[in-house]
Amino acid sequence: MKKYTMCSLVELPALALAVASCYCTCALAQNEAPASAAAQPKADEETELAPVTVSAHEGVAVPYDSTGVSVSILDIPQLKKEGIYTLSEALTTVPGVYVLPGGGAYQRGNVSKPVIRGLNSDKYVLPMIDGMRLNGLASLNGLVTSNVVARTPVFGLGALELVRGAEGAVYGSGAMGGVLYMETPEGKGEPGASLFNEYGSFDSYTGNFTAQGRVENTAFYVSSTYEHSNNDVHYEDGRKPQMKHAGRYQNYSQAVRLDQYLNEKNKLVFTYRREDARYSDVTGQGLYAFRTNLLTVKYQGEITRKLTSSLMFGYYDEDKTFGAHGTNPYGETVYEMDNVQLEWRNLFKWNETNKTTAGVSWVRSDFDMLKGGQGVPSNSDLDSVISFFAEHSVEPVKGWTNTVAARLDQSSVYNALFTLRATTNYKFNRERTRLYASTGRGYAAPSAFERSNGSCYVPDWWCTYHGNPDLDCETNWSADFGVEQEWRKDHFVSATLFWARTEDAIQAVDPVGKYTDYYYINKAGHQTFQGVEFAARGLLSAPWKIGYKFAWTITSPKDSSTDRQVADSARQVWSADVYTNPVEKLTTGLGLAAAVGRMDSSGQKRIDNYVVLRWYAHYEVNDHLGLSLRVENLTNQKFVTSSFNAAPGTGIISPGTAVYGGCTIKF
Repeated sequence: MKKYTMCSLVELPALALAVASCYCTCALAQNEAPASAAAQPKADEETELAPVTVSAHEGVAVPYDSTGVSVSILDIPQLKKEGIYTLSEALTTVPGVYVLPGGGAYQRGNVSKPVIRGLNSDKYVLPMIDGMRLNGLASLNGLVTSNVVARTPVFGLGALELVRGAEGAVYGSGAMGGVLYMETPEGKGEPGASLFNEYGSFDSYTGNFTAQGRVENTAFYVSSTYEHSNNDVHYEDGRKPQMKHAGRYQNYSQAVRLDQYLNEKNKLVFTYRREDARYSDVTGQGLYAFRTNLLTVKYQGEITRKLTSSLMFGYYDEDKTFGAHGTNPYGETVYEMDNVQLEWRNLFKWNETNKTTAGVSWVRSDFDMLKGGQGVPSNSDLDSVISFFAEHSVEPVKGWTNTVAARLDQSSVYNALFTLRATTNYKFNRERTRLYASTGRGYAAPSAFERSNGSCYVPDWWCTYHGNPDLDCETNWSADFGVEQEWRKDHFVSATLFWARTEDAIQAVDPVGKYTDYYYINKAGHQTFQGVEFAARGLLSAPWKIGYKFAWTITSPKDSSTDRQVADSARQVWSADVYTNPVEKLTTGLGLAAAVGRMDSSGQKRIDNYVVLRWYAHYEVNDHLGLSLRVENLTNQKFVTSSFNAAPGTGIISPGTAVYGGCTIKF
């Protein structure tokens, strides 16, 4: 019988083919719309998405400037005009986010870990799609988030939001650093279809087919995306892998949504998403395959004038094949995870100033590691969690909103787990100035493998990982306080102070010091993450329409047990974007992503700083034809992306300058 430990939470608050081959594309006159019913920008506008968050307050559209939390809402149509087609690239535009390529290889398709305000674990960011939690206490080694970020295209997404800081506390396990919320878009307007194609450097191609629309009481949305790339894999010492297709990546992904309106205030929603991806590692020996399925069915509607309700069923499975074929004798290891989720959520509006959201959810998570090679025993784990949650919002005076939220997770493995969050938001100076603050207590449970009695040999890394049944949950307190000022119409600046303290952090340690044998432990001491986040955004209408976004985050992530900077973190993260419309229907701009004071994955040494520039242009030739062109890594900057490999000179360096081009035809 396995031994499990109770987690307790004390409750205190090459110039490529680019434009050489271009496919005709037909598209709807309307762009994809976010799921929220709030005011939306027109398709040809370069403005940011209307300030509404769905993730934090499902069931009612809440303006971001009333939430009391740090939330970024990304505009999908604008991202496409900027040539940003992947989730990992989109997240680099968010304040405080440092996207870290995992596994030692900076390549499209490999795991991409979002580090928010210095919190460096994959298990600190919870991904949600269509209300379904894409993890569970039985998830594989905390890598669900990294896989979702690495391989999700923005095609097929209508809402994309990242909640940072204490707000994630009441989402249960895996949200100490934040919540990544995504939603399949609802079909809009007259039925139509679209076909997008782009070619580029490193034998790269991205194609998407989309059909959407509404017929009477039925709305539909269908999207299918295919992409492949050979990447640009080089070692630190200048060598390239001997295998011709080392680093090759390909992915098929589909998204479907159907909305059936029973009447104006009640509807049934069905969504289905699938991904089938694979890539080779840098040695050319390892072939990694990932297959996922996500299905949700939801009823949502108005029961009475004051009460709205939603009932959701969700199913998510993820199959991963880690292994090598041909020359490697160790075979392959297969991991399987199946999650089932039921959730009933209700919103009751007591009056104009008080409302309560409350509900119950049940998540059953089943994990299996199948025997496939030398040193890889079979392992199985099952966890069932029933959760009760509630949030009350009150506006005692106009412009001042306060919320208190709590969640109780009753786990079959870890027993009772309780989380708490409080926020306040005050608008004054004719609502051009606002103050906001939040605090919360959260946790992250060990994964099934981390707490198992088994071991796993990873052939391509030449190392073995051992589970530890005595692991406890990671816990943290977090808080932030900020001010936002609209200093002139459509121009905003903000500054946010943040702090977080994590205890019992789970770490893989190498007891023999040979980088071959790792064992999981709860670290002694604590880790603190504190700093400040500056942001600015605005839009100038004349003489040209010029838009800008800028973010600069300074953080001090420190490990008390080593008195050093936390591994896989950066002390400063920058992002910026400036775009303009010099002539009608032409959008062109420059983007920047930078990180300074980077620490390697061992927490022992610094690795290269970087400043990466990109240029993009999107031109609507007429109402039917559009062309796009982008250049990535304009200065051809080479920097070590990760020091995972121990041998000198074997670190992977960043891809070189790359050019991509495509076209769109609308009718």
